[in-house]
Amino acid sequence: MKLAKYIWPTWRGWIILASAIIWFFISLVNQTLFAFLLASFSAALCLVSFASALFSLRGIKVRRAPSGDANVGQIISLPLEIINLHRRRRQDLIVQEELFCTPEKLSLHVLPPLPRKGKTILDRRVLAVHRGEFKLNEVVLRSGDPAGLFFRERRFSLPAPLVIYPPQLPISDLFLHKYEASPASTGQPISTAGTSQDFYGVREYNINDAMRYIHWRSSARHGKLMVKEFERNAVAAAAILVDAQEQFVSKALLSNLEYQIQAAASIAAHCAGLYCSLSFAAGGSKLRLSPPKAAASARQNILYNLAAIKPGNVALLPALNALLPMLSKNTVVFCLSLSDSPALRLALDALLHAGMDVRWCLAPRQSFSAKKEKVQEKPAAITRESILKPIHVSPETNLEQALNLAMTI
Repeated sequence: MKLAKYIWPTWRGWIILASAIIWFFISLVNQTLFAFLLASFSAALCLVSFASALFSLRGIKVRRAPSGDANVGQIISLPLEIINLHRRRRQDLIVQEELFCTPEKLSLHVLPPLPRKGKTILDRRVLAVHRGEFKLNEVVLRSGDPAGLFFRERRFSLPAPLVIYPPQLPISDLFLHKYEASPASTGQPISTAGTSQDFYGVREYNINDAMRYIHWRSSARHGKLMVKEFERNAVAAAAILVDAQEQFVSKALLSNLEYQIQAAASIAAHCAGLYCSLSFAAGGSKLRLSPPKAAASARQNILYNLAAIKPGNVALLPALNALLPMLSKNTVVFCLSLSDSPALRLALDALLHAGMDVRWCLAPRQSFSAKKEKVQEKPAAITRESILKPIHVSPETNLEQALNLAMTI
């Protein structure tokens, strides 16, 4: 352990030490009682303060109290249990720890004097502003002597995991059913005929309804075709694709990657309230894949992957190819990309031809940069025009509107 991390003089201590040395040499030269007394007093004060600071943290233990995870923008509690094992009262302590999820990166808290043979809970509340998977480790206690000439630091190794999830914006509706274009005028929870499990009633047939859902008895009674209607709380399947390729990530405070991660988290939270399956794939520092499962069960794993995403060299197309064999024909695919490429367009067009509903939101780097970047566009390598057109988003774009507009392109 380095001396500077164990015990060290404060600026006041350096002054007293320097004055003790100066008055000592003055007393040797002039041989006066006054100089000798000043030198002796300064030296004695330094020795007593040094000993007091040296033992100021002796007999103190620190433990981490239970704490949970949080979302970006939330206040998170990181309590510490501090125990005084000695029968003497302790003076104020400074508790510090590196917390990279906070704006200051360093958490500093003052602990009131500890009672004799007692313990206290320091409830540290900090604002989480950065998502990610963090590993908490060292907690530093700092104390000193009553005169303030020396300070003492002691480090406690207290490893613990901490996950800060991306923010999840409320979304009223994503119109996940294939033929759904607007909410019901009556405000009732209805859907396209046959798209879920819970029977709701019958209504008049429209051109988008399958013939197998016709309710023949009601049709005969009303003199026109009637179909069985179900609760609008389900969709067969949904998939989320997130692009995290490093060369396309902007450097602004709210980057295009963070916008798309926030969009993916909001979609996952919305789907968790529906009776549907949900899957996920992303590139970046490594390929991240979550196979289709019930949305309520898949949500936590998807949010964890979104929290842990880091920019890297894995492109979106390999992630899509890895997830594609697991997707069913009627899947609603949310493609959240940072760039446009002919290969990606061809792959998304293929999904459309396979019967899937593709919603493509594009967050280009230049739209999220403080200074507009000049990006040289490469000529398209495909000879035919792409069927699918992306919705371009910027930091000012309303997320729910962008996701719903992507359905109409």
